[in-house]
Amino acid sequence: MAIVVVGVATFVALISSWLNLPGVPTDVTESVRSEHVRILSQARDTSPGNDWEDSYALLSIDSDGSPVTHIEKALQSASWETHRGSTAPLLLSGDMPVENPKYGVTVIEYEDFDCLDRPKVCEEFKEAAHGHDKNIFVATFMPYV
Repeated sequence: MAIVVVGVATFVALISSWLNLPGVPTDVTESVRSEHVRILSQARDTSPGNDWEDSYALLSIDSDGSPVTHIEKALQSASWETHRGSTAPLLLSGDMPVENPKYGVTVIEYEDFDCLDRPKVCEEFKEAAHGHDKNIFVATFMPYV
């Protein structure tokens, strides 16, 4: 009987730690919001093999000019250190805070977002993107674990 109790307790501890994966607080995800950058939808999901939860934001840019520049300025004004992507599809990446970063972000175009491992996120984003035909991006926020 004692072995069963220990086994159940271990199983419960493993499940509860799995359910409380490290993630990104909502205020960090919403830091990309600005005068020109709107968040159309937000979602959270885990990728297979990850020990953390990613947060996703579907972004719409409501301005002329370079949409990536608007996203970059919004992140920088919220204390993110940003870097332009050097290879497609990555447009932008960043770390926050600058000293001892706790979170990272990547930005890609909505059309380049891989839905294979995230069908629920993609369904939600597809509905939110309806009616927005250009300047739609996905920001992926992740904790550094």
